[in-house]
Amino acid sequence: MNRKETLMNIARPVNRPVTRRILKRHYSADLDVTSLEEEKKVLVLAPHMDDETIGPGATLRKHAEHGAEIYCLFMTDGGGSVSDLSEEELKQSRKEEIHQVMDILKLSDVSYMDLPDGGVSSSEENIQFLKQKIEEVSPDVIYTTPYVDAHTDHTATAQLLADTLKQMDYRGIVRMYEINCAFPPDFINCLIDTSDQYGKKVQATEVFASQAIAFDGFLELNQLKGNLAKPSVQSAEGYIQLDKDAFIKHCDTLKEKEINFPKTFKQVNRTDTLLWAIFKNYDQKKDFYRHSIK
Repeated sequence: MNRKETLMNIARPVNRPVTRRILKRHYSADLDVTSLEEEKKVLVLAPHMDDETIGPGATLRKHAEHGAEIYCLFMTDGGGSVSDLSEEELKQSRKEEIHQVMDILKLSDVSYMDLPDGGVSSSEENIQFLKQKIEEVSPDVIYTTPYVDAHTDHTATAQLLADTLKQMDYRGIVRMYEINCAFPPDFINCLIDTSDQYGKKVQATEVFASQAIAFDGFLELNQLKGNLAKPSVQSAEGYIQLDKDAFIKHCDTLKEKEINFPKTFKQVNRTDTLLWAIFKNYDQKKDFYRHSIK
């Protein structure tokens, strides 16, 4: 155990109750929960093999329980993640893990672009690949990582979707899901009650033995977001939902600013560091959303 882990363990009995008290106030609202019953075809864009679980995992399971077809497109081959395995072993292991996750979350189909980690871009080849996938699925809703995120592949996936939709007459909606950078609660406009599906999400995270990162922070946030509902629920996943034109404008506005998100924000994967991760440059984050979503 390194020094950082030792210090977090020592501070945990005090730190975690304080963190939960502060964030329970932070995630306090009176949002109505969104129904998923009318959405019959779902497309999920996941830069890496675990993003589909970390972000909308419980929501996807709920979609499946309502009879929806759920298609997941993984953008990268997963070879650059933090792991004790070699790159080739990791690529194979992650795809094997996804086969297990498919059953837990009841995904209908998974496919892969197999781009190298860190290599997601809006090349014409990638745009045409994604365009074909959207045309094949004809989704009512597309889930994507947000533009404001501390991983460049997550930002690039949002921009790739925006650049692809510019060439399409897409009439459905886009829901951005959280991974590294928690949304300011004021901008969450779609809240899904995932109380009944939370256990399945936990089960899915436990499949990722190839990963050397912690997942507890992501799960903690799901429980805290239950306080955003009116009345509050046990667990919820929150989204920023936009139509095609608003999503394109959001991404293009932020692209013009050329922001280095990995240096600006911190990942929210650990409960022990959630306060730091959520409130680091928080006012700046709110400004990014305020100026790009109108």
